[in-house]
Amino acid sequence: MNTKLTGIVAAVLCGVLAIFLPQVWSFFAQVSPLILAIVIGVIISHTMPTSFRSTLEPGLNIAKGPILRLAIVLYGFNISFQELSSVGFHGFFIAVVMVSAILAVGIWVGKKVFKLDTDQAILISIGSAICGAAAVAAAEPILKAKPHKVIIAVATVVIFGTLSMFLYPVLYGVLSVDEAKYGLWVGVSVHEVAQVVAAGDAVSSAAANTAVIEKMIRVLLLVPVLIGLSIWKSRTEATESGQRTPIAIPWFALFFLVVIFINSTGLIPAAVVSVLSTAATYLLAIAMASLGMMTHISVVKKAGARSFVLATLLFVVLITLGFLMT
Repeated sequence: MNTKLTGIVAAVLCGVLAIFLPQVWSFFAQVSPLILAIVIGVIISHTMPTSFRSTLEPGLNIAKGPILRLAIVLYGFNISFQELSSVGFHGFFIAVVMVSAILAVGIWVGKKVFKLDTDQAILISIGSAICGAAAVAAAEPILKAKPHKVIIAVATVVIFGTLSMFLYPVLYGVLSVDEAKYGLWVGVSVHEVAQVVAAGDAVSSAAANTAVIEKMIRVLLLVPVLIGLSIWKSRTEATESGQRTPIAIPWFALFFLVVIFINSTGLIPAAVVSVLSTAATYLLAIAMASLGMMTHISVVKKAGARSFVLATLLFVVLITLGFLMT
């Protein structure tokens, strides 16, 4: 079998397993397929022969490259401008402030205080600021970061996003917040979309709806962030090489925006949109599985506790700033 095809098939099998496992085994019912795909990939990475890993690598690079970018584009079918407009200017404003603040604090503190390398600081910050594992995955093709750095960033999303699902409903009972403001608070500060749904629904379906819409505004902000990241990356490479290099436009981010526009027109039948949205989940799971299979836990350990201390700081900022603004 072609080596590229071998790696792609391995990633597809792991990704599909990550999708179906929560459906047939209730123990995994609350686990994100993207997280599960990474875990399955890491397990395989530690059990397969070292020689076989080099055989899979060409196909795994395709899974975490073109397949990942296609997944991000199709992810746009989860969003429409009509839904985003329902939270008004205030909702948009606090999302912009939150994303900007987390990125600024995370990258600066990560590099200057915790002495993390730039890629690691950016990945952790973008995962906290925007939409968790999906945002980390979207930044990877631009940064060309090593797989273990992606895994570490996603791990911080898992830990603090999961904690959020239990902490926010408790805080709602302690603080004097109405359901609408609680929904905005959750949407503007919890990591993953699934975690936003869980934290919001713990109070009411109305709070969950507001939270998800606010969260989608943060997801939309992924587009300007990726474009800005691409411009910065191109200039950095030009400075290091001493040569003028063209800006690498992240076309998949622009296509993501186009897909949102198409979805907002209502011209595509709901059944088709559902299929495309599901396809995005499958493709993201496949890409995450490939990253897992390219990572060994020994490399992750070398990152030390600094990455998780940074994520803890950002978690505190998310909770505090989100509450103050909503």
